[in-house]
Amino acid sequence: MAKLPKISDRFSGAYQATEQAERITELQAEVEKLRVSQSPELEQQIATLRSQLLAQSGEQEIAVEQIDPNPYQPRQTITPESIQTLAHSMEKDGQIAPVIVIAQGERYLLWDGQRRFEAAKILGWKTLRAVSAPMPPDLHRKALLTFIHHEDLNSLDKAEAIVKEIAANTGIEAVEIPTVLSTVLRRLERSGLVNQLTALVTAVTEEQHQGVKHLGVSETEEKLLLALLDLALNPASVKANLMPMLSMPKDLKAAIRSGLKGAHALALMVLSAKTLKISERQATKVRIEATNQVIEQDLSVAKTRELIGQIKAKYLKSGESKESKASKQVTAVVRGIEKLSPTVMASANPEQLVQLRQSLQQKLSLIDDILT
Repeated sequence: MAKLPKISDRFSGAYQATEQAERITELQAEVEKLRVSQSPELEQQIATLRSQLLAQSGEQEIAVEQIDPNPYQPRQTITPESIQTLAHSMEKDGQIAPVIVIAQGERYLLWDGQRRFEAAKILGWKTLRAVSAPMPPDLHRKALLTFIHHEDLNSLDKAEAIVKEIAANTGIEAVEIPTVLSTVLRRLERSGLVNQLTALVTAVTEEQHQGVKHLGVSETEEKLLLALLDLALNPASVKANLMPMLSMPKDLKAAIRSGLKGAHALALMVLSAKTLKISERQATKVRIEATNQVIEQDLSVAKTRELIGQIKAKYLKSGESKESKASKQVTAVVRGIEKLSPTVMASANPEQLVQLRQSLQQKLSLIDDILT
């Protein structure tokens, strides 16, 4: 029988790629195919290869109590329902993908797998399958990129994580970022250059730098736009869909963290004191009631807007009727004064004219106060 080739040689060069579970699965599938020959020598080589795969991949069983949450975790909102659902899935089908951890002495920092980690604790699991990765020099950025394009990360968490990342890398104050972005995009819209900016999202880094310079923006604006493009984000989309999250009232932020979708929250923001022409306290109460209705009835965005339209109509109609009544009174007085012709004034009693002048002076003073 001819001597079998070393299987480890066949798989040399693959070990570095085995950090990815998919590649490991492919290699293990290849191993199973090789077992068909039933050769004792082959079986020995397979056993050696399995050990090498496990060691090189970094995949191992790690005690749950040895894992620490990532303080730079962009996902600040994880609903109990989401964790419970995943726990049911893991209990039934097991852990599908390993979590990614970073070794820190005798403990491990969780990089990716927050929900799996929380679900394992609910299930009372002692260990989790994990892949160990080296500590990146920019942990927050790497963690952000892990989640930034995931649709299940809510808009508020995403907006806060993006602002934090940009502030750290550009030196722009976090509170200034929404204003700077809004200002530069408004100017680019007036100049018809927004499409040029959007086209840079998929460009290579050098093209992005050159393209932004040609837009005629300030140094601060350039830093901000390049930071967004570097994260493969469309600045216009960030301004429209994410930045408004940061200025939302507390009740809507709390609702988002409890599961309300960003699109619904943006629609509900319309129910403000200024829009409804009522006090902040009243507006908050109206908004909370509307939010609860949206959540309880699981309304679509379209249905949510219909509800908001009904609420606006109710309050604005009431306000308009009061305003209409006051306007009619003022209009009647103005017309009455206009009817006071010189002839009428000349034939009036002097005491009446003095009284009229005093009344008019008082009203003029009040009008000045209101107008200023």
